[in-house]
Amino acid sequence: MVRVIVFREEGTPVGFELTGHANQGAYGEDIVCAGISAITEAALLGITDVLKLDAAIAQEEGHVRCELSRETAGEDLMKAAIVFNTMIAGLESLRQAYPKSLKFSYREV
Repeated sequence: MVRVIVFREEGTPVGFELTGHANQGAYGEDIVCAGISAITEAALLGITDVLKLDAAIAQEEGHVRCELSRETAGEDLMKAAIVFNTMIAGLESLRQAYPKSLKFSYREV
């Protein structure tokens, strides 16, 4: 199971952490993991390459973490929230299709 923790500050998403594997297919052939990876990679690119925001990012097999810099505020924070909320919507869609593969939780930071 993939566990998703969305970090929020006063209800606004400011980062996320994913751990685990979906276990819906053989390693390298799991379509749920592939979908999760594509959605989260797109979010990371949106934050770093499109919006050019400062974020702490850590990635390794079965784990990814992204957290905006504490200095991110105002319009930049709202733009980042759009990226994060789009990622959440995509992951939620996968969770509805594969409920035993993905679990969400939220943490105020």
